[in-house]
Amino acid sequence: MSLTLVFLIIVIHWVADFVLQTHWQASNKSTNNWALFQHIFTYTITWVFAFAFWAFFDSNALTSNYGYGPEIFWFFPITFVAHFITDYFTSRINSILWKKGDIHNFFVSIGFDQVLHYGQLFLTIHLLTS
Repeated sequence: MSLTLVFLIIVIHWVADFVLQTHWQASNKSTNNWALFQHIFTYTITWVFAFAFWAFFDSNALTSNYGYGPEIFWFFPITFVAHFITDYFTSRINSILWKKGDIHNFFVSIGFDQVLHYGQLFLTIHLLTS
């Protein structure tokens, strides 16, 4: 995996998980599965658009030159499910920590949530392209 790809994954994840998450989704996903679903749907669609943008401008995107074939499309449902499961638990933990005023552990938990997301993204791409 190239350094450029690693950087793009970090940026796309940041946009999808933070920039495009609405205040309502962020405030309610710990208690409302519809808010959580909307967040995860937007997150996954962002990945679909990013991949489509890349494939549109690079005719070799789905060739063996990059190691990506049709199996790369499993990335989207895998990412949807993994992100949903992760956020289902971490948002509830973070909500409890925030309400308790435990700011340090709240941010430790946010950081761990991000480690889980990046681990899933890198592992999924690695497994689908190996």
